[in-house]
Amino acid sequence: MGRFRKITGAIVLVCAIYIAYIMRDTFDPESIRGKKVIVTGASTGIGEQIAYHYARLGAKILITARRENLLKEVSKKCIELGAQEAHYLPMDMAKVNDTGRLIVEAEKKLGGLDYLVLNHALYYWELWDGNIEKLQNIMNVNFMSFVSLASKALPMLTKTNGSIVVVSSAAGYIGIPSMISYSTSKFAIHGFFFGLSQELAMKNINVSVTLCVLGSINTDHARIGLQKFINAQGWMHEEDLPSAEETAMRIIKASAARARKLNFPYEQTRLLQLLSIFFPELVDKLVSIQVDVNVL
Repeated sequence: MGRFRKITGAIVLVCAIYIAYIMRDTFDPESIRGKKVIVTGASTGIGEQIAYHYARLGAKILITARRENLLKEVSKKCIELGAQEAHYLPMDMAKVNDTGRLIVEAEKKLGGLDYLVLNHALYYWELWDGNIEKLQNIMNVNFMSFVSLASKALPMLTKTNGSIVVVSSAAGYIGIPSMISYSTSKFAIHGFFFGLSQELAMKNINVSVTLCVLGSINTDHARIGLQKFINAQGWMHEEDLPSAEETAMRIIKASAARARKLNFPYEQTRLLQLLSIFFPELVDKLVSIQVDVNVL
C-alpha cells in the first residue's frame, strides 16, 4: 500500500509540474509589433477582441466578417488602440470559392502575412431534423472555408515562418445534442489541422498550427446557448465564464508561442476530452441530461 501511494504521489507531482510548465507565461509583447495579421469573424465577440489586442500590440491588421458596418467600427477602433494599419473586407464564408479574395487583399494591403487567425463560425441551436442543406452550409462556413483560407495563405506564411491559428470548440471532442452539425464541423477541423501540422513538419515547412479548443466563454452567442442549454439546469452561470477579452489574449499568447494546442478554460476542456476518451458513456449521460428539449 505504501509503495502504491508513493507511485501515485510521484505521478501527481509529475502532472502538476507538467501543467505548470505548459501554462507558464513566456509571451513577449514586442514580438507582435509590426506583424501582419488576418482575423476572421472579427465584427463581434472573441474575434473582435483578438483584433483589439493585436492593435494594442502594434500589429498590421486585416479583419473580415459579413457585416460591413460593424467591421468599419472595429477597424476604426483598432487604429485608435495603436494598430500600425487596420483594413477590413466584408465576406460571406459560406461562399468557399470566394475566400481567396481575403488572401489576395492581405498581400495587397499588408504586403504579406504572419498570422492567419481563423475564428468565424456558424451554428444552430436545434435538434437534428435531417436538413442536409443546413449541414452543408455549416460545413462550408466552419470547415471548408478554414481549409481554403489556410491552403491559400500557406505560400505567404511559408515566407515569414508564420502561423495558422484555428479557433475551435470542445464540441469537437463530443457530439452535443441540439448542436450536432456544429460538432461535426469541429471534429472535422481537429482532424484536418492536426494532420496538416504533421504534414508541414514532415516537409520541413516552418509554419505552426495552433488549435484553440474553447469551452464556454461569456459572449453574446454563448449566453443564448446557456439560456437554452445549461442555465435551464442551473449548474453554470454567465459570471462563472471567462470573458471574450481574456480568451482572445490566451489565443494570441498560444499562437505567439507556436503551441500545438490551447485548451481554454483548461480544466473544463481538458477534463471533457479525457472523459470522452476513457468514460464515453458517462459523458453521453452528462451531456444528454443538460438539454431541455422543450426549449429547442
